[in-house]
Amino acid sequence: MSNQIKKVLLAGVISLSLVGTGFAASELLSSPAASAKSASELAPGKQKKAFASQLDEIIDRGYIRVGMTGDYKPFTYLNPENKQYEGYDVDAAYELGKDLGVEVRFINTTWSTMMKDLQDDKFDIAVGGVTRNTARQKTAYVSEGYVSFGKVPLIRAEDKDKYKSVEDINQPSVRIGVNPGGTNEIFVREHLKNATVTVVPNNLDVPHLVADGTYDVMITDTVEAITYAKADSRLYAALTDTPFTNSEKGYMIPRGDFEYASYLEMWMDEMELQGKFDELDKKWIQ
Repeated sequence: MSNQIKKVLLAGVISLSLVGTGFAASELLSSPAASAKSASELAPGKQKKAFASQLDEIIDRGYIRVGMTGDYKPFTYLNPENKQYEGYDVDAAYELGKDLGVEVRFINTTWSTMMKDLQDDKFDIAVGGVTRNTARQKTAYVSEGYVSFGKVPLIRAEDKDKYKSVEDINQPSVRIGVNPGGTNEIFVREHLKNATVTVVPNNLDVPHLVADGTYDVMITDTVEAITYAKADSRLYAALTDTPFTNSEKGYMIPRGDFEYASYLEMWMDEMELQGKFDELDKKWIQ
């Protein structure tokens, strides 16, 4: 039998044996590497599993991807010395992972890209001082609140009697430093249009720039303002008893997953009932 006839017969045998797979014998013969990859992808147990809920997927894979900015004390801070995340919501994320029985893996994001990163499936949950609001709820699911706060000015201690209202700050002579993409910038753009505003890429830099006189005001949340004022005597957290706004922090997950959202809400209820959030408050906020 000639080699040519053998090849034709072999192709026919392969075609018949693989008729259920959808592969052409010519493809298998002409590209062994590609055929092996395709066969592997379709082999039993090799296909990506379909899950009814992202909750099931997280448990099955054995780890949860937690998105955070690492630039918002005391909720999330990426320590440059040890390259580790630390803060209130870092500890909370570890509690979440323990309850799920999975590993916690942190994914860095920014305030400007957080929503898109969540929608692009770069992480399973966004934490780290995320403000609850209806704008975010339109495109994601934002949990119940766990910390209450409001927008206030972080200023120099020497100016504590100078800035007591929005009107005092909303002046061309007042220099404001603000981080991009979050609710701080939204507040500044809406209410302080007359002030001189500079966007500072790294939120961690803004308090120090206020302290050294580069800027006069940082609009931020009461919790962050108090944290920085405690750490630097040159700074003063103004109007913390009467903030400009009233809001809560929450956790953000993809929209439309009832099982995942229900689990998250029950986990948060249990954190509250078992005093876990109180422990985090005492460690990071009070």
